[in-house]
Amino acid sequence: MPVDEHPLVRLERHARNRALEVAVVEQRDGVWSSLTWNELYRRVIDGAAGMIEAGVHPGEVVVIRVPAGTRQLELELATRVAGAVPLLLPDQLGVEETARLLAQVRVRLVVVDHESRLPLLRRAALADAQLFECDDRSWERLRGMGLERRKRQPDLLTWVADARSGAPSGAVLGLPREKSHAWLFRPESSGTLGDLVADDVVLLVGEATDRFTTVARDAHLTSGCTLAWIESPGRLEAALAHVAPTHVLLDHVSAKVLEDLLVAGTVGGAPWHPAPRDVLDAMSARVAEARLGSRARKLAADVVALCPWWGGRIRVLVLDARVNRTISGLATSLGFKVGRIAHHPAVKLELSREHAVVEVPAAPSVEATSVSLPRRGRAGEALDSAFSIAGAPGT
Repeated sequence: MPVDEHPLVRLERHARNRALEVAVVEQRDGVWSSLTWNELYRRVIDGAAGMIEAGVHPGEVVVIRVPAGTRQLELELATRVAGAVPLLLPDQLGVEETARLLAQVRVRLVVVDHESRLPLLRRAALADAQLFECDDRSWERLRGMGLERRKRQPDLLTWVADARSGAPSGAVLGLPREKSHAWLFRPESSGTLGDLVADDVVLLVGEATDRFTTVARDAHLTSGCTLAWIESPGRLEAALAHVAPTHVLLDHVSAKVLEDLLVAGTVGGAPWHPAPRDVLDAMSARVAEARLGSRARKLAADVVALCPWWGGRIRVLVLDARVNRTISGLATSLGFKVGRIAHHPAVKLELSREHAVVEVPAAPSVEATSVSLPRRGRAGEALDSAFSIAGAPGT
């Protein structure tokens, strides 16, 4: 499969071949829900067409600041299918660095789930950008706009895909740097993620702006596997129990606390062992072929009680961090593999040179009350004047 294959082509293939298979799983407000590949495809293409209807041009930049989960995945894919560039900015950048990076690109749209996401952008010159506060209602309205646009212009997204053929579409991240200015870069990697197949069930832990989770999301789109994505390692145990993944992917933050999570882990609501730390130490010593007494050998054998904690069918664990002897020993003892990932060096992007903005052919006109982006309520009266939701296509 070509690495630069357009996301619309990949989505269409999964919607055709795996229509009723689960594409993505998430927990919201304590309730687990899922979307099939057909549902995800429909939501993404309507969202992409809605962005175009609201004035987003292929080649422009869309800044996305929402938490990890299905909505972020939908928005990122919709942006890519619309031919625009999803840009994700970590809070570690700071206000001044963010303003400097955004001054180098043509931002058309800023997507947030809450006004609390906006302070990072307060110094940025975004007079030409629209602000979209994306809650459930506004997302439904935007997709409704897109559906109507596709009815009037059925070949819209195919035209965009052809116009952007060969141009990279993956998400771009801001990269904080200690001794120099921040960069924009598009993360790439090699290793286990390239081996994912459609029947795999992946549990991903980490923030949207992390380079590891970004390449994992693209691997999900390439393979057609099932993805469950959570942001915090504190939710890992519950997610393992519900999803029963074949692959567990942990960002560097989650990887650092995995051993503590194992020690505090429960199975069926009770601690998996009265002395979990002793079990893990004894297990590590046994795998290292150390000489053990009878008590230590018994403790090492008790590690099998931790099998259900992983959900019952884990085959591969991938950590975006150095693997210590406890985790490697656990993998050996429980019979799963520790996968490897190698991040390619971050290459500084000049998005203004890489992405030429193109105009989409106009759709047959119909009478409409408004094509401005929907937003939640009127609470934004005090927002920066740089943000406007009054823009119309072509402005």
